[in-house]
Amino acid sequence: MHQQTHWGTRALCDQYLRTYGCHGVYELAKKITGNCLICQKVNRKAMRKTIPGRRELAFRPFQSVQVDFTELPQVQRWKYLLVIVDHLTHWVEAVPTTNTTANTVCKILLEQLIPRYGMINRIDSDRGTQFTSKILQQLATTLGIKWELHTPWHPQSSGRVERMNQTLKKALTKLTLETKLSWIKCLPLALLRVRTQPRADLGVSPYEMLFGLPFQVTQYEMATLEGGETTINRYINVIARTLEELRSRGLIPQTTRLDFRIHNIQPGDWVLIKVW
Repeated sequence: MHQQTHWGTRALCDQYLRTYGCHGVYELAKKITGNCLICQKVNRKAMRKTIPGRRELAFRPFQSVQVDFTELPQVQRWKYLLVIVDHLTHWVEAVPTTNTTANTVCKILLEQLIPRYGMINRIDSDRGTQFTSKILQQLATTLGIKWELHTPWHPQSSGRVERMNQTLKKALTKLTLETKLSWIKCLPLALLRVRTQPRADLGVSPYEMLFGLPFQVTQYEMATLEGGETTINRYINVIARTLEELRSRGLIPQTTRLDFRIHNIQPGDWVLIKVW
């Protein structure tokens, strides 16, 4: 499984234990990931903990998304990726582009994102010129989309999409090392790996949160769906309940604990004020 996906220890355990049982599976998964030469070359250990934030809650997929451009080595005409991350499910879309203009963003929204997932209520991004341009803001207003621009000099506001940029680049690097193909050829498989990897906070993948069923990564037999209207209706009801439960769980990581302390400063303490 690790050779197919290059997932981390926790994701491997979550996916494996959904189907099988094994004593010492965590130690085994940790040993496998530790011995993977490609993962050791590409992965970097996080040196600081992410501080929980708070933004408007998303209750359905693609109700609220975060967008950003990231740059990659040029292959033919392609040099950039427009990365779009759903706040509820963490499902990612990454579209290769030749430039980072507002017209390109408008075209992707109108031709790919909205026809595929429906109308979006809210989009947040940094203050790049392509996102602050008049044509894009007018399009958002016309479609009834609330476009929120992040606080200047505060990259943490774009934390979700920035982390996804790094995750995609790691996946692409591993695939290019394995296959010797360009990143543009490896992109579909990289997206598959990221979308089907169980989330560290919930233990389920963005794929399962979007479709209500786990992605079949390994070769094992699946139960067949019997015919008949009654069976089909029962199947639809089970999927609906599963999706409702998973998306309710997806609300939890979007919130901050009431007892969470952002800092250790107490009334009366002396502090330094940063002057810009």
